[in-house]
Amino acid sequence: MMKKIFMSLLGLLFIQTAGLAQPPRGISPQMMEQETWEVSINQMDNRSREQVNQIVAGLQLSASPTRSVFKDIFGSMLTGGLTAAVDVVATEIINLAKYKKNQKEKWMQMIERECNYTDSLSSIKGLTDFYSETSNIGAFDPSNINFDGISLRGMRDGREVLYMSCHIDMSRLQHMFRHSKFNLVLDTLVFHPYDCHLPNLQANGIRMMRGEKTERDNSFSFDERKNLCVSLEMTLTSSWVNEAVMVMDNVELGKFKLNVNIDQNKPVFIYSRKQIEQNRALGLQSDTTFIQIDGDCFVVPRSFMPSFGGQRTWGTGEYNVKVKMRETCQFNTDEERNKKMKQWYKDYKQLRKMQKKGSLLGEYFRNVCKQNGNTIVKEMLKKGITTTMQETGVLQTATTAMPSGAMPASMGAGSPGTAAAPQATPQTTPQAIPQATEMR
Repeated sequence: MMKKIFMSLLGLLFIQTAGLAQPPRGISPQMMEQETWEVSINQMDNRSREQVNQIVAGLQLSASPTRSVFKDIFGSMLTGGLTAAVDVVATEIINLAKYKKNQKEKWMQMIERECNYTDSLSSIKGLTDFYSETSNIGAFDPSNINFDGISLRGMRDGREVLYMSCHIDMSRLQHMFRHSKFNLVLDTLVFHPYDCHLPNLQANGIRMMRGEKTERDNSFSFDERKNLCVSLEMTLTSSWVNEAVMVMDNVELGKFKLNVNIDQNKPVFIYSRKQIEQNRALGLQSDTTFIQIDGDCFVVPRSFMPSFGGQRTWGTGEYNVKVKMRETCQFNTDEERNKKMKQWYKDYKQLRKMQKKGSLLGEYFRNVCKQNGNTIVKEMLKKGITTTMQETGVLQTATTAMPSGAMPASMGAGSPGTAAAPQATPQTTPQAIPQATEMR
């Protein structure tokens, strides 16, 4: 009898081990999530680069680059410059004092937490060649600049969620030559609200697969959510050595911020600077205004190099990029539009039920960051696993399954930090990101 019990337990442990090694057969597509973020550095075209080089050459010929010289150089460039207006996000503070019941206060706290989602992506190693050639002028010589802005694309289960592209504002080159700083201008922004990360269930510790059927409707709705906003923050840092052989390590050069309100009840939000310019040139009226990217950044300092042929030389500039993405909204407290306001107790119970159910769901979670040239890719793959022992109730403690070197599920989407490259080599190749068509 004892031998039979021992063999049965041994068999159950074998099944448990197999469940941890790989997802069991029969998992539906709804029990798997795949998400990819890609950041790429836009390269300046020859025409714009030559424009910068001509200004540098003109300043070198001038014995004293006075204000009058700058005025002559930039006069024609600034003519007809485009003004920009930024969309400001209106903020509301929901007064919780009117909710007298403790459970309703807890429910509202859970609702507010799921109205925020944050993720970030950083370069793993330094991006080289901010400039295409070395310089004999100095560390901040902008000649032969390569960098021309940043592009970002986010995919969820093969569907695009966000695409953004920006480039150096050529109408504000005066800022570069007077202060060694540059500005960015937004070319294109495409956002799909119904594929966004809101409501963010993981903010309340709910572990479940996207698209999984539950009693509660967890999809995004403009009836339930308002003031949807997409925010991007782009930071550039650099390390270099100066002529005094002093090493400057990981110095922040500048930061850019973009906040965009998403129109209500539209399946996709599309902003195209080029289209607005074309409409205005044709005299067509449009309610769309230019969206401004706030902030500026120093050009990347060139490292001092040994003299060649008796001539001092500076390098091509190495830098790092970090992009932080955020989705936010506000819960609509209008009971006429939002039925959850009237049925708050039912919704609260459903949220609590999902929290408890999530403890029975194991996760196979893989988070990989790769860098290839001027492109940085962050790939996240999550699969739900329910082992036989968990199904039969033999094992009371839920186990999280992870391959060797993978990031813990607690650091997954919701509010992840910068992910380090894992030790294990991925066994599955995530879906490649198709090339985005830039509207500029």
